[in-house]
Amino acid sequence: MKKKFTLLLSALFLFCSFIKAQSWSELGGLNGFAPNGFIDHVCSDASGNIYAVGPFANSSGNGYVAIYNGSAWSELGGLNGLSANYFIWTVYSDASGNIYTAGDFRNSSNNRYVAKYNGSAWSELGGLNGLAANDDIWSVCSDASGNIYAAGYFTNDSGYNYVAKYDGSAWSELGGLNGLAANGDISSICSDASGNIYAANAFTNSSGKYYVAKYNGSSWSELGGLNGLAANSPIVSVCSDASGNIYAAGAFTNSSGNFYVAKYNGSAWSELGGLNGLSANTNILSVCSDASGNIYTAGWFTNSSGNRYVAKYNGSSWSELGGLNGLAANDAVWSVCSDASGNIYATGHFTNSSGNRYVAKYGSATGINETSTAGMDISVYPNPGIGEINVQSSNFKVDRIEIDNVMGEKIYEQTINSNHQTLNIKLNAGIYFVKLFDGEKSYCKKIIVEPE
Repeated sequence: MKKKFTLLLSALFLFCSFIKAQSWSELGGLNGFAPNGFIDHVCSDASGNIYAVGPFANSSGNGYVAIYNGSAWSELGGLNGLSANYFIWTVYSDASGNIYTAGDFRNSSNNRYVAKYNGSAWSELGGLNGLAANDDIWSVCSDASGNIYAAGYFTNDSGYNYVAKYDGSAWSELGGLNGLAANGDISSICSDASGNIYAANAFTNSSGKYYVAKYNGSSWSELGGLNGLAANSPIVSVCSDASGNIYAAGAFTNSSGNFYVAKYNGSAWSELGGLNGLSANTNILSVCSDASGNIYTAGWFTNSSGNRYVAKYNGSSWSELGGLNGLAANDAVWSVCSDASGNIYATGHFTNSSGNRYVAKYGSATGINETSTAGMDISVYPNPGIGEINVQSSNFKVDRIEIDNVMGEKIYEQTINSNHQTLNIKLNAGIYFVKLFDGEKSYCKKIIVEPE
Protein backbone atom coordinates (compact mmCIF):
# COMPACT_ATOMS: atom_id res chain seq x y z
CA MET A 1 0.00 0.00 0.00
CA LYS A 2 1.36 3.42 -0.91
CA LYS A 3 1.94 5.89 1.91
CA LYS A 4 2.43 9.63 2.27
CA PHE A 5 4.92 11.11 4.71
CA THR A 6 4.82 14.61 6.10
CA LEU A 7 8.17 15.49 7.66
CA LEU A 8 8.45 18.73 9.61
CA LEU A 9 12.18 18.97 10.02
CA SER A 10 14.32 21.48 11.82
CA ALA A 11 16.56 19.61 14.21
CA LEU A 12 17.35 16.04 14.75
CA PHE A 13 16.47 13.69 17.44
CA LEU A 14 19.06 10.89 17.51
CA PHE A 15 22.69 10.65 16.61
CA CYS A 16 23.11 7.85 14.11
CA SER A 17 26.32 6.02 13.40
CA PHE A 18 25.65 3.61 10.56
CA ILE A 19 26.90 0.09 10.95
CA LYS A 20 26.73 -3.02 8.84
CA ALA A 21 24.17 -5.30 10.40
CA GLN A 22 23.13 -8.74 9.26
CA SER A 23 19.43 -9.51 9.11
CA TRP A 24 16.71 -11.17 7.06
CA SER A 25 14.55 -9.03 4.77
CA GLU A 26 12.14 -9.50 1.89
CA LEU A 27 14.03 -9.00 -1.37
CA GLY A 28 12.40 -6.14 -3.21
CA GLY A 29 10.42 -5.04 -0.16
CA LEU A 30 7.03 -6.20 1.01
CA ASN A 31 5.19 -7.73 -1.97
CA GLY A 32 7.83 -6.46 -4.36
CA PHE A 33 7.68 -9.86 -6.07
CA ALA A 34 4.45 -11.53 -4.86
CA PRO A 35 4.27 -14.48 -7.30
CA ASN A 36 0.98 -16.36 -7.63
CA GLY A 37 2.54 -19.72 -6.77
CA PHE A 38 5.37 -21.41 -4.90
CA ILE A 39 9.01 -20.46 -5.47
CA ASP A 40 11.07 -23.62 -5.81
CA HIS A 41 14.55 -22.42 -6.73
CA VAL A 42 16.75 -19.34 -6.43
CA CYS A 43 20.23 -18.55 -7.78
CA SER A 44 22.57 -15.59 -8.26
CA ASP A 45 24.93 -14.49 -11.02
CA ALA A 46 28.37 -12.86 -10.87
CA SER A 47 26.81 -9.40 -11.15
CA GLY A 48 24.66 -9.93 -8.07
CA ASN A 49 21.33 -10.37 -9.87
CA ILE A 50 18.98 -12.86 -8.24
CA TYR A 51 16.76 -15.27 -10.15
CA ALA A 52 13.73 -17.20 -8.93
CA VAL A 53 11.49 -19.84 -10.50
CA GLY A 54 8.62 -22.09 -9.60
CA PRO A 55 5.07 -22.97 -10.55
CA PHE A 56 4.02 -19.32 -10.80
CA ALA A 57 2.81 -17.50 -13.90
CA ASN A 58 2.67 -14.01 -15.39
CA SER A 59 -0.41 -12.06 -16.41
CA SER A 60 -0.67 -14.16 -19.57
CA GLY A 61 -0.67 -17.40 -17.61
CA ASN A 62 2.87 -18.34 -18.74
CA GLY A 63 5.69 -19.49 -16.51
CA TYR A 64 8.74 -17.24 -16.37
CA VAL A 65 12.08 -16.58 -14.71
CA ALA A 66 11.93 -13.65 -12.29
CA ILE A 67 15.02 -11.45 -11.94
CA TYR A 68 15.88 -8.98 -9.18
CA ASN A 69 18.40 -6.45 -10.48
CA GLY A 70 19.13 -4.75 -7.18
CA SER A 71 16.13 -2.45 -7.21
CA ALA A 72 13.10 -4.27 -8.62
CA TRP A 73 11.74 -7.63 -9.78
CA SER A 74 10.90 -8.18 -13.45
CA GLU A 75 10.35 -10.96 -15.99
CA LEU A 76 13.64 -12.05 -17.56
CA GLY A 77 13.41 -11.45 -21.30
CA GLY A 78 10.31 -9.30 -20.95
CA LEU A 79 6.67 -10.33 -20.85
CA ASN A 80 6.33 -13.80 -22.41
CA GLY A 81 9.97 -13.81 -23.48
CA LEU A 82 10.20 -17.43 -22.32
CA SER A 83 6.48 -18.29 -22.24
CA ALA A 84 6.94 -21.57 -20.38
CA ASN A 85 3.76 -23.58 -20.81
CA TYR A 86 4.28 -25.73 -17.71
CA PHE A 87 6.07 -25.43 -14.39
CA ILE A 88 9.71 -24.33 -14.04
CA TRP A 89 11.77 -26.18 -11.43
CA THR A 90 15.34 -24.91 -11.70
CA VAL A 91 17.40 -21.89 -12.70
CA TYR A 92 21.16 -21.62 -13.09
CA SER A 93 23.77 -19.00 -14.01
CA ASP A 94 27.11 -19.85 -15.63
CA ALA A 95 30.42 -17.99 -15.33
CA SER A 96 29.61 -15.95 -18.45
CA GLY A 97 26.30 -14.73 -17.06
CA ASN A 98 24.06 -16.87 -19.27
CA ILE A 99 20.92 -18.07 -17.53
CA TYR A 100 19.52 -21.57 -17.91
CA THR A 101 16.17 -22.85 -16.77
CA ALA A 102 14.21 -26.07 -17.08
CA GLY A 103 11.33 -28.03 -15.63
CA ASP A 104 8.12 -29.48 -16.98
CA PHE A 105 7.63 -26.94 -19.79
CA ARG A 106 7.81 -28.25 -23.37
CA ASN A 107 8.70 -27.19 -26.88
CA SER A 108 6.47 -27.44 -29.94
CA SER A 109 7.19 -31.19 -30.12
CA ASN A 110 6.01 -31.64 -26.52
CA ASN A 111 9.54 -32.43 -25.31
CA ARG A 112 11.09 -30.90 -22.21
CA TYR A 113 14.21 -28.84 -22.79
CA VAL A 114 16.77 -26.53 -21.24
CA ALA A 115 16.15 -22.88 -22.09
CA LYS A 116 19.06 -20.45 -22.31
CA TYR A 117 18.94 -16.67 -21.92
CA ASN A 118 22.03 -15.04 -23.45
CA GLY A 119 21.34 -11.54 -22.22
CA SER A 120 18.92 -10.60 -24.96
CA ALA A 121 16.71 -13.58 -25.87
CA TRP A 122 15.61 -17.07 -24.85
CA SER A 123 16.41 -20.15 -26.97
CA GLU A 124 16.26 -23.93 -26.72
CA LEU A 125 19.74 -25.13 -25.80
CA GLY A 126 20.96 -27.42 -28.58
CA GLY A 127 18.15 -26.41 -30.93
CA LEU A 128 14.70 -27.90 -31.30
CA ASN A 129 14.67 -31.39 -29.72
CA GLY A 130 18.40 -31.29 -29.14
CA LEU A 131 17.82 -32.87 -25.74
CA ALA A 132 14.20 -33.98 -26.16
CA ALA A 133 13.79 -35.01 -22.52
CA ASN A 134 10.77 -37.26 -22.01
CA ASP A 135 10.04 -36.05 -18.48
CA ASP A 136 10.79 -33.22 -16.05
CA ILE A 137 14.25 -31.66 -15.76
CA TRP A 138 15.05 -30.91 -12.13
CA SER A 139 18.62 -29.64 -12.09
CA VAL A 140 21.09 -27.81 -14.34
CA CYS A 141 24.75 -26.99 -13.74
CA SER A 142 27.95 -26.21 -15.63
CA ASP A 143 31.66 -26.96 -15.29
CA ALA A 144 34.73 -24.73 -15.56
CA SER A 145 34.97 -25.47 -19.29
CA GLY A 146 31.46 -24.16 -19.96
CA ASN A 147 29.76 -27.48 -20.57
CA ILE A 148 26.14 -27.62 -19.40
CA TYR A 149 24.59 -30.58 -17.57
CA ALA A 150 20.95 -31.47 -16.94
CA ALA A 151 19.20 -34.23 -15.04
CA GLY A 152 15.82 -35.09 -13.59
CA TYR A 153 13.00 -37.55 -14.19
CA PHE A 154 13.80 -38.10 -17.87
CA THR A 155 15.21 -41.42 -19.07
CA ASN A 156 17.21 -42.88 -21.94
CA ASP A 157 16.02 -45.54 -24.37
CA SER A 158 16.84 -48.24 -21.80
CA GLY A 159 14.55 -46.64 -19.23
CA TYR A 160 17.38 -45.42 -16.98
CA ASN A 161 17.72 -41.93 -15.62
CA TYR A 162 20.90 -40.16 -16.69
CA VAL A 163 22.85 -36.91 -16.70
CA ALA A 164 22.83 -35.13 -20.06
CA LYS A 165 25.80 -33.04 -21.21
CA TYR A 166 25.80 -30.16 -23.69
CA ASP A 167 29.30 -29.48 -25.00
CA GLY A 168 28.45 -26.38 -26.97
CA SER A 169 27.24 -28.18 -30.06
CA ALA A 170 25.18 -31.22 -29.04
CA TRP A 171 23.62 -33.10 -26.13
CA SER A 172 24.88 -36.55 -25.10
CA GLU A 173 24.51 -39.00 -22.21
CA LEU A 174 27.34 -38.38 -19.76
CA GLY A 175 29.43 -41.53 -19.56
CA GLY A 176 27.78 -43.06 -22.60
CA LEU A 177 24.62 -45.11 -22.85
CA ASN A 178 23.83 -46.55 -19.40
CA GLY A 179 27.13 -45.27 -18.03
CA LEU A 180 25.34 -44.28 -14.84
CA ALA A 181 22.16 -46.29 -15.36
CA ALA A 182 20.40 -44.66 -12.42
CA ASN A 183 17.39 -46.68 -11.32
CA GLY A 184 15.63 -43.63 -9.93
CA ASP A 185 15.21 -39.91 -10.41
CA ILE A 186 18.10 -37.44 -10.26
CA SER A 187 17.04 -34.24 -8.49
CA SER A 188 20.43 -32.60 -7.96
CA ILE A 189 23.68 -32.28 -9.89
CA CYS A 190 26.76 -30.13 -9.32
CA SER A 191 30.36 -29.78 -10.38
CA ASP A 192 33.61 -29.08 -8.54
CA ALA A 193 36.60 -26.92 -9.48
CA SER A 194 38.29 -29.93 -11.09
CA GLY A 195 35.40 -30.55 -13.45
CA ASN A 196 34.02 -33.65 -11.77
CA ILE A 197 30.24 -34.02 -11.91
CA TYR A 198 28.09 -35.27 -9.04
CA ALA A 199 24.51 -36.55 -9.11
CA ALA A 200 22.08 -37.80 -6.47
CA ASN A 201 18.49 -38.48 -5.46
CA ALA A 202 16.34 -41.58 -5.62
CA PHE A 203 18.67 -44.08 -7.31
CA THR A 204 20.35 -46.86 -5.33
CA ASN A 205 23.41 -49.11 -5.46
CA SER A 206 23.54 -52.91 -5.46
CA SER A 207 22.90 -52.91 -1.71
CA GLY A 208 19.75 -50.84 -2.09
CA LYS A 209 21.42 -47.79 -0.52
CA TYR A 210 21.15 -44.26 -1.89
CA TYR A 211 24.43 -42.67 -2.92
CA VAL A 212 26.16 -39.76 -4.60
CA ALA A 213 27.47 -40.66 -8.05
CA LYS A 214 30.68 -39.06 -9.36
CA TYR A 215 31.79 -38.69 -12.95
CA ASN A 216 35.55 -38.09 -13.17
CA GLY A 217 35.74 -37.38 -16.89
CA SER A 218 35.79 -41.00 -18.02
CA SER A 219 33.45 -43.06 -15.85
CA TRP A 220 30.84 -43.02 -13.09
CA SER A 221 31.50 -44.35 -9.58
CA GLU A 222 29.95 -44.29 -6.12
CA LEU A 223 31.51 -41.44 -4.15
CA GLY A 224 33.28 -42.95 -1.16
CA GLY A 225 33.03 -46.48 -2.51
CA LEU A 226 30.24 -49.00 -2.11
CA ASN A 227 28.09 -47.97 0.87
CA GLY A 228 30.52 -45.21 1.80
CA LEU A 229 27.54 -43.00 2.58
CA ALA A 230 24.84 -45.68 2.57
CA ALA A 231 21.98 -43.21 2.85
CA ASN A 232 18.76 -44.86 3.98
CA SER A 233 16.50 -42.52 1.99
CA PRO A 234 16.82 -40.29 -1.09
CA ILE A 235 19.46 -37.56 -1.34
CA VAL A 236 17.64 -34.40 -2.38
CA SER A 237 20.51 -31.90 -2.68
CA VAL A 238 24.23 -32.04 -3.37
CA CYS A 239 26.83 -29.26 -3.61
CA SER A 240 30.56 -28.59 -3.52
CA ASP A 241 32.70 -25.96 -1.85
CA ALA A 242 35.80 -24.10 -3.05
CA SER A 243 38.05 -26.71 -1.41
CA GLY A 244 36.46 -29.58 -3.33
CA ASN A 245 34.49 -31.06 -0.44
CA ILE A 246 31.09 -32.50 -1.38
CA TYR A 247 27.94 -32.13 0.70
CA ALA A 248 24.72 -34.11 0.51
CA ALA A 249 21.41 -33.85 2.33
CA GLY A 250 17.84 -34.99 1.97
CA ALA A 251 15.50 -37.51 3.54
CA PHE A 252 18.19 -39.77 5.02
CA THR A 253 18.90 -39.99 8.77
CA ASN A 254 21.70 -40.90 11.15
CA SER A 255 21.73 -43.60 13.81
CA SER A 256 19.68 -41.37 16.11
CA GLY A 257 16.97 -40.88 13.51
CA ASN A 258 17.92 -37.24 12.90
CA PHE A 259 18.34 -35.70 9.46
CA TYR A 260 21.80 -34.32 8.68
CA VAL A 261 24.21 -32.91 6.12
CA ALA A 262 26.85 -35.41 5.00
CA LYS A 263 30.33 -34.25 3.99
CA TYR A 264 32.83 -36.05 1.77
CA ASN A 265 36.36 -34.72 2.31
CA GLY A 266 38.05 -36.64 -0.48
CA SER A 267 38.48 -39.86 1.43
CA ALA A 268 35.42 -40.53 3.60
CA TRP A 269 31.89 -39.43 4.44
CA SER A 270 31.04 -37.93 7.82
CA GLU A 271 28.18 -36.08 9.52
CA LEU A 272 28.86 -32.35 9.26
CA GLY A 273 29.17 -30.98 12.79
CA GLY A 274 29.39 -34.44 14.31
CA LEU A 275 26.63 -36.79 15.41
CA ASN A 276 23.44 -34.77 15.92
CA GLY A 277 25.29 -31.50 15.40
CA LEU A 278 22.38 -30.24 13.32
CA SER A 279 19.70 -32.68 14.45
CA ALA A 280 17.18 -31.61 11.84
CA ASN A 281 13.79 -33.03 12.79
CA THR A 282 12.60 -33.70 9.26
CA ASN A 283 13.64 -33.54 5.60
CA ILE A 284 16.38 -31.27 4.27
CA LEU A 285 15.68 -29.85 0.80
CA SER A 286 18.69 -27.68 -0.03
CA VAL A 287 22.37 -27.32 0.81
CA CYS A 288 24.85 -24.73 -0.48
CA SER A 289 28.19 -23.13 0.33
CA ASP A 290 29.51 -19.57 0.21
CA ALA A 291 32.89 -18.20 -0.89
CA SER A 292 34.17 -18.39 2.70
CA GLY A 293 33.39 -22.09 2.99
CA ASN A 294 30.35 -21.77 5.26
CA ILE A 295 27.61 -24.31 4.61
CA TYR A 296 23.89 -23.51 4.64
CA THR A 297 20.94 -25.86 4.63
CA ALA A 298 17.17 -25.65 4.91
CA GLY A 299 14.00 -27.58 4.26
CA TRP A 300 11.04 -28.79 6.27
CA PHE A 301 12.86 -28.94 9.59
CA THR A 302 11.90 -26.52 12.36
CA ASN A 303 13.39 -24.74 15.35
CA SER A 304 12.13 -24.81 18.94
CA SER A 305 9.36 -22.35 18.00
CA GLY A 306 8.09 -24.55 15.19
CA ASN A 307 9.38 -22.22 12.46
CA ARG A 308 11.46 -23.28 9.46
CA TYR A 309 14.88 -21.71 9.22
CA VAL A 310 18.20 -21.68 7.42
CA ALA A 311 20.97 -23.43 9.33
CA LYS A 312 24.60 -22.31 8.99
CA TYR A 313 27.74 -24.33 9.64
CA ASN A 314 30.75 -22.07 10.20
CA GLY A 315 33.39 -24.78 10.28
CA SER A 316 32.87 -25.77 13.89
CA SER A 317 29.18 -25.69 14.76
CA TRP A 318 25.64 -25.24 13.46
CA SER A 319 23.46 -22.21 14.24
CA GLU A 320 20.20 -20.65 13.08
CA LEU A 321 21.04 -17.97 10.53
CA GLY A 322 19.82 -14.65 11.88
CA GLY A 323 19.24 -16.07 15.35
CA LEU A 324 16.16 -17.76 16.74
CA ASN A 325 13.20 -16.87 14.50
CA GLY A 326 15.30 -14.44 12.46
CA LEU A 327 13.60 -15.77 9.34
CA ALA A 328 10.69 -17.56 11.00
CA ALA A 329 9.49 -19.16 7.77
CA ASN A 330 5.95 -20.49 8.15
CA ASP A 331 6.38 -23.21 5.54
CA ALA A 332 9.14 -25.18 3.84
CA VAL A 333 12.33 -23.55 2.58
CA TRP A 334 12.99 -25.20 -0.77
CA SER A 335 16.13 -23.46 -1.97
CA VAL A 336 19.12 -21.64 -0.50
CA CYS A 337 21.94 -19.89 -2.36
CA SER A 338 24.69 -17.32 -1.83
CA ASP A 339 26.02 -14.47 -3.95
CA ALA A 340 29.55 -13.18 -4.55
CA SER A 341 29.19 -10.72 -1.66
CA GLY A 342 28.30 -13.45 0.82
CA ASN A 343 24.60 -12.61 1.08
CA ILE A 344 22.33 -15.61 1.54
CA TYR A 345 18.96 -16.07 -0.16
CA ALA A 346 16.18 -18.45 0.77
CA THR A 347 12.84 -19.17 -0.81
CA GLY A 348 10.12 -21.78 -0.98
CA HIS A 349 6.55 -22.13 0.21
CA PHE A 350 6.71 -19.70 3.14
CA THR A 351 4.78 -16.44 3.00
CA ASN A 352 4.98 -12.85 4.20
CA SER A 353 2.41 -10.95 6.24
CA SER A 354 0.27 -10.51 3.12
CA GLY A 355 0.21 -14.23 2.41
CA ASN A 356 2.54 -13.94 -0.60
CA ARG A 357 5.60 -16.08 -1.25
CA TYR A 358 8.89 -14.22 -1.43
CA VAL A 359 12.66 -14.47 -1.64
CA ALA A 360 14.31 -13.73 1.69
CA LYS A 361 17.76 -12.14 1.84
CA TYR A 362 20.21 -12.37 4.71
CA GLY A 363 22.99 -9.83 4.41
CA SER A 364 24.28 -6.39 5.15
CA ALA A 365 21.66 -3.82 5.94
CA THR A 366 21.81 -0.31 7.26
CA GLY A 367 21.79 -0.55 11.00
CA ILE A 368 21.62 2.22 13.57
CA ASN A 369 23.40 2.81 16.80
CA GLU A 370 21.16 5.30 18.50
CA THR A 371 22.12 7.47 21.44
CA SER A 372 19.98 10.26 22.84
CA THR A 373 21.09 13.76 21.87
CA ALA A 374 21.10 16.19 24.75
CA GLY A 375 19.20 19.40 24.22
CA MET A 376 17.15 18.06 21.32
CA ASP A 377 13.36 18.25 21.59
CA ILE A 378 12.30 15.48 19.18
CA SER A 379 9.01 13.76 18.45
CA VAL A 380 8.17 11.20 15.77
CA TYR A 381 4.54 10.13 15.48
CA PRO A 382 2.82 7.89 14.81
CA ASN A 383 5.49 5.20 14.57
CA PRO A 384 4.43 2.64 13.43
CA GLY A 385 2.00 4.44 11.22
CA ILE A 386 -0.36 3.77 8.34
CA GLY A 387 -0.66 7.30 7.04
CA GLU A 388 1.24 10.49 7.75
CA ILE A 389 4.32 10.37 9.90
CA ASN A 390 5.39 13.63 11.49
CA VAL A 391 8.89 14.48 12.64
CA GLN A 392 9.30 17.61 14.72
CA SER A 393 12.26 19.25 16.41
CA SER A 394 13.86 22.68 16.93
CA ASN A 395 17.07 24.68 16.63
CA PHE A 396 18.64 22.63 13.87
CA LYS A 397 19.02 23.48 10.23
CA VAL A 398 18.72 20.47 7.89
CA ASP A 399 20.79 20.66 4.71
CA ARG A 400 19.78 17.35 3.16
CA ILE A 401 17.24 14.58 3.74
CA GLU A 402 17.70 10.98 2.67
CA ILE A 403 15.47 7.95 3.09
CA ASP A 404 16.93 4.44 2.86
CA ASN A 405 15.19 1.09 2.78
CA VAL A 406 16.06 -1.76 5.13
CA MET A 407 18.81 -2.98 2.79
CA GLY A 408 20.58 0.38 2.96
CA GLU A 409 19.51 1.39 -0.54
CA LYS A 410 18.80 5.09 -0.96
CA ILE A 411 15.28 5.58 -2.31
CA TYR A 412 14.82 9.32 -1.77
CA GLU A 413 17.03 12.39 -1.40
CA GLN A 414 16.35 16.12 -1.26
CA THR A 415 18.58 19.12 -0.60
CA ILE A 416 16.90 21.80 1.52
CA ASN A 417 17.76 24.95 3.43
CA SER A 418 15.06 25.34 6.02
CA ASN A 419 14.14 24.56 9.60
CA HIS A 420 10.82 23.16 8.43
CA GLN A 421 10.18 20.95 5.44
CA THR A 422 7.19 18.98 4.21
CA LEU A 423 7.88 15.98 1.97
CA ASN A 424 5.17 14.33 -0.08
CA ILE A 425 6.55 10.96 -1.18
CA LYS A 426 5.10 7.48 -1.60
CA LEU A 427 6.55 4.42 0.10
CA ASN A 428 5.49 0.79 0.27
CA ALA A 429 4.80 -0.73 3.64
CA GLY A 430 8.03 -1.70 5.37
CA ILE A 431 10.94 -0.41 7.46
CA TYR A 432 12.85 2.73 6.48
CA PHE A 433 15.58 4.98 7.84
CA VAL A 434 15.11 8.73 7.69
CA LYS A 435 18.58 10.31 7.58
CA LEU A 436 19.14 14.01 8.03
CA PHE A 437 22.35 15.91 7.42
CA ASP A 438 23.78 19.15 8.80
CA GLY A 439 27.07 19.55 6.99
CA GLU A 440 29.18 16.58 8.07
CA LYS A 441 26.79 15.59 10.84
CA SER A 442 24.23 12.88 10.17
CA TYR A 443 21.27 11.71 12.19
CA CYS A 444 18.63 9.08 11.61
CA LYS A 445 15.44 7.49 12.84
CA LYS A 446 13.94 4.12 11.98
CA ILE A 447 10.32 4.35 10.91
CA ILE A 448 7.78 1.65 10.12
CA VAL A 449 5.07 1.96 7.50
CA GLU A 450 2.32 -0.59 8.01
CA PRO A 451 -0.11 -1.82 5.34
CA GLU A 452 -3.58 -0.35 5.53
